[in-house]
Amino acid sequence: MSEQQRHHHRRHRRKRHLGLKIFLSVLVLLVLLIGGITYGVYKSVENGYNNAYSANSKTTAVDFSKKQPFTTLLVLTGTTNNQKQVYATAVSSTNDQTQKTTILNFPVTDVLPDQTTINSIYSTGGTNGLLQSIQTLLGLKINKIVNVNVNKMGELIETTGGVSIQNPRTFVSNGYKFNQGTVTLSTSDQVTAYLSQIDTNDQAAMITRLQNVSMALYQNIKGLTNKSNLKLNFNYYRNILYAFGDTVKTNISFNEFKEIALHYNKALTNTGKLNLHSSDQNGIQMISADELNNVKALFEKTLK
Repeated sequence: MSEQQRHHHRRHRRKRHLGLKIFLSVLVLLVLLIGGITYGVYKSVENGYNNAYSANSKTTAVDFSKKQPFTTLLVLTGTTNNQKQVYATAVSSTNDQTQKTTILNFPVTDVLPDQTTINSIYSTGGTNGLLQSIQTLLGLKINKIVNVNVNKMGELIETTGGVSIQNPRTFVSNGYKFNQGTVTLSTSDQVTAYLSQIDTNDQAAMITRLQNVSMALYQNIKGLTNKSNLKLNFNYYRNILYAFGDTVKTNISFNEFKEIALHYNKALTNTGKLNLHSSDQNGIQMISADELNNVKALFEKTLK
């Protein structure tokens, strides 16, 4: 690994990666459900997964049966104060030959070399606008998309048993009071309130809360793989699948996901991370063309 690569990896290890945890949560959940022990459960998994499937003609096809490296656009979106917003965006490369998945994080508010931001691109062009812009910025094709709706995460958290997290400060939202210290979020309404932006100065704190809840959800889902915790009944699977279909939209078909689970399982559990770093220019966080080109070169290597 070059000094430049070590530099990017060292700096990133100090940060928790929101997109990575959400993406892995989705994968772990699906692997668990596909491993259902009865045909009836398997068919309900397939039907539930199909509710999350959303075709997209803007992406580039890939043959998973041939174990080709592939890229995925990971997007966390929601609505704040009746406005659509993107909370996290990343692109992953998954390579069976190197047995590694690398996540490249895009800061959503920093100014890119083309003078846009991820937020501004999404507000005008939606997910397809992000897809087109990121393909142009990186000079490569995106094969798949995973879009997680933050406003629906509460459903998935409730069906998987709720989460307990550390809350840095007391605040009130949607009629719920969240005290400083350990808070337990058991219902979808509680999660929605906790992740709501309470005023114009609360965006950064809200994103931090989202990050903490996402990591707790990841641990929650990961814990479901423990056989002693499995509740092997149809209603349990059905409720998780309903919540999954509401929360996640992806153009990875059910058959494609089975191929991914079969051929790329080692690559998906061996993860690396890259960050685009910005510098302050007259009070504005900007990503330079040199920084983008350096990280782009590192990311391209992960697909070879």
